[in-house]
Amino acid sequence: MRRLLIILGSLWLLGCMQEPREREPTREVTARAFDVLRIIDGDTFVIMYDGEPTPVRLWGIDAPEAGEPEGEKATHALRDLMEGKTVNILFPAPRKRDNFGRLLCTVYVDGLDVGQELIKAGLAKPYRAK
Repeated sequence: MRRLLIILGSLWLLGCMQEPREREPTREVTARAFDVLRIIDGDTFVIMYDGEPTPVRLWGIDAPEAGEPEGEKATHALRDLMEGKTVNILFPAPRKRDNFGRLLCTVYVDGLDVGQELIKAGLAKPYRAK
């Protein structure tokens, strides 16, 4: 019995002496599901986040603005995909918010990547911030 306690104690000490492993940082939100409150344009919408209506910018795409050619079409497509639905968001961007305070997210609705769906439909193009 004493030998068993010595072995277990030694193993415990070895475990304590190892350098702690750093956890892989995650950009996934723990409260993943958010209701879409409204659509602003082809790549921006509003969710309730931390108790406040918060604009979200789709990360990795650029859709035409409302006044530009195809802008209304992109806005309508985003509305058709997301309005009144619950979305799941991830934070793949190097920072969580842009200069306008919008969350920068990859967004999924019913398992579909919304940004990729807009690109496939020809209503947005891939975009990476400089």
